[in-house]
Amino acid sequence: MKKIGIMLCAATIIATSAFIARKNTTSGINGTITPADGASKVWAISGKDSVAAVLAAGKFSLNVKPGSWKVYVQATKGYKDAAVENIVVENDRYTDAGEIKLTSDK
Repeated sequence: MKKIGIMLCAATIIATSAFIARKNTTSGINGTITPADGASKVWAISGKDSVAAVLAAGKFSLNVKPGSWKVYVQATKGYKDAAVENIVVENDRYTDAGEIKLTSDK
C-alpha cells in the first residue's frame, strides 16, 4: 500500500512539473534594427495588447502570445519611425522579423 502511495505521489509531481514547464514556454518576436543606434524602443502591437522592448546593440526580443502582430520602431532623432505588419507568431516559437532598416528623416 505504501509503495502505491509513493508511486501516485511521484506521478502527480511529474505531471505537475510537465504542466508548469509547458506553461512557462514563451512565444515571441526578435529582430535587428539598422543602424543599431537609430531606434530608442521597439513595440509589438496586436489589437489592444502591446509589449515594448529596449534595444541592445540594435537587436530586440519581445515575448508575446501567439497571433498576428505589428512591430513598430520608435526612431531616434535623425531617423524615421518604421513598422512591419502581419508578423505571425506561433505557440512556443519565436518569429524572426528580420532586419528593419531605418531611413534618414532628412
